[in-house]
Amino acid sequence: MELSRKRQLILVAIWIAIVPPGFYFTFTYMPSKDFDWVTIALYLMILIITMMMPIRLSNITISLERWITFTVFFQYGVFAELVFMQIAMILLLFSSKSSTPAFQRFLINSSMFAIISVTSGVIFHFVGGEIGMLDFSSLILSGAIYAITYMVMNSLILKLFLVIMSRKYAIWSKVTAWDYSITMLVFPFSISLYYLNTYFGNTSILLCGTPFLVILYVIRIYHQSDKLNDKLSSATVIGRELSDRLGFEDVIRTFIVNLRNVVSYDYAYVLDLQAGTHLVMLMGSENNVVSKNVDQFDFESKVIVNDGLDLEAAKILNTKKDMGTLRNLKFSSSVKSVMVVPIKRDQKTEGFLILTSNHKNMFQALDMKIVEMLAGYFAVSLVKARLYERTVEQSERCGLTKLYNFRYLDTKLDEEIIRYHTGEIDSLSTIILDIDYFKSINDTYGHQSGNDLLRALSTVLLAYVGPSVTLARYGGEEFVFLLPNRGKEETIELAEDIRREVADTVFRIVPDLSEDRSPIDVQMTISIGVATVPEDAEDAKLLLRNADRALYIGGKQAGRNRVGVFSDKEIVTA
Repeated sequence: MELSRKRQLILVAIWIAIVPPGFYFTFTYMPSKDFDWVTIALYLMILIITMMMPIRLSNITISLERWITFTVFFQYGVFAELVFMQIAMILLLFSSKSSTPAFQRFLINSSMFAIISVTSGVIFHFVGGEIGMLDFSSLILSGAIYAITYMVMNSLILKLFLVIMSRKYAIWSKVTAWDYSITMLVFPFSISLYYLNTYFGNTSILLCGTPFLVILYVIRIYHQSDKLNDKLSSATVIGRELSDRLGFEDVIRTFIVNLRNVVSYDYAYVLDLQAGTHLVMLMGSENNVVSKNVDQFDFESKVIVNDGLDLEAAKILNTKKDMGTLRNLKFSSSVKSVMVVPIKRDQKTEGFLILTSNHKNMFQALDMKIVEMLAGYFAVSLVKARLYERTVEQSERCGLTKLYNFRYLDTKLDEEIIRYHTGEIDSLSTIILDIDYFKSINDTYGHQSGNDLLRALSTVLLAYVGPSVTLARYGGEEFVFLLPNRGKEETIELAEDIRREVADTVFRIVPDLSEDRSPIDVQMTISIGVATVPEDAEDAKLLLRNADRALYIGGKQAGRNRVGVFSDKEIVTA
């Protein structure tokens, strides 16, 4: 998190007031021993190697530099330890990832460790410790107090700096626990290395340091292997989750959400590549919200030559210059790392997965390989979901009009009746309409012309479909509206509007039975029946039957082109 200009200046002022005076004070006034530059060089070499092998557990970076810096302190004093700690801190800055700018982190950590080094050194001397002392029990006592002071000061000063940065920090947390544990773990190593070097010279540094570094390397490799196994296990879980999802959007949502268990990202986007020429946003994740609407990312829909999108291979981009090569894509200014993975099926790229992070160098080659593998599962799952939805749609839709069919209507009506009885809706009205003299139309113009009129009528009726309204082809030339939370009087008015519009509409058809097949204009009328829950029925079958009775008695038998309204006393014409 980048600080305001004012807070940055405060950090610079704090650094100037602490670090240079700290170096001067420790060099001039604090007890020390003359440097053995060969020993110093060996210690520095081991420190650098140690800092190159940090271990990251969850979001905590663990480094074991204190086994060297404590030894340097016991042997050469605060000034030498301060120099070594500053070097270790700078090395850690380059190897760790953070959304906080490097310069800010340098100012904070440099100032923190300068205060910690000086304060811990003063306490060490205050309790009787001496640089180069050989009395074991005195060194253990004063050294332990030094190490404990180091830990406590680290927690307290970190709390102070985070308050300055307006960030929350608990005095006791996982980070604090790891800091205390690592300090107490390396303290005996530091004491051992100090005595060995005092009595046996620089050979002891290699004899003690080499096994330590080898063990640290093995632990790091084991941790990386364990981390890889965790990622692969998470990838397997994602594969199973995707195979269980049948809806197209549900597959995308499941993939984006579960992908966080494999690779850490801030934003994720799935783009569809249509006909190899246009990009379409399918879904994105921003601030842990998965949606089709995104704010932190934009793109040109038309694919252009040399747009930087590789159809064959995934890529990681860690600089603004590299990100600029993606000419079609526009990222938020906070983005520091980008991973672009083609979504391929049968060797053909059908879209792109784009992951971004506000941290530098966030994505690693291992992450990219696993995401590439998952993108393959993802592509297959999307195809399966599309096929499933198409099959469902075909089973629920009328092939001619593309409206819902009777099967869907039957199920939906039962659902709406349940919603009424559970109190989710207050009423449920039904409109059934039937084309007047439709058989005569078919006989006069041909069945193909009749089909054309059914499609045209469907288009007119669709204009009356609002939220929660269901329109279905009931069969033949009959259509049904389901209208939840719509009272009878309001439904009668709607039915009249529909009847009038159909009567006033001129439909153009090509007569199937005509020899010249010239287009002609025809008009037709409809008869309508209306029934409502709870006034006219309490269950689905009775509701449809009563609406159908209203259609034929109040509409057809009353002269057609009318709205029949069901009533328990008599069926009337509106």
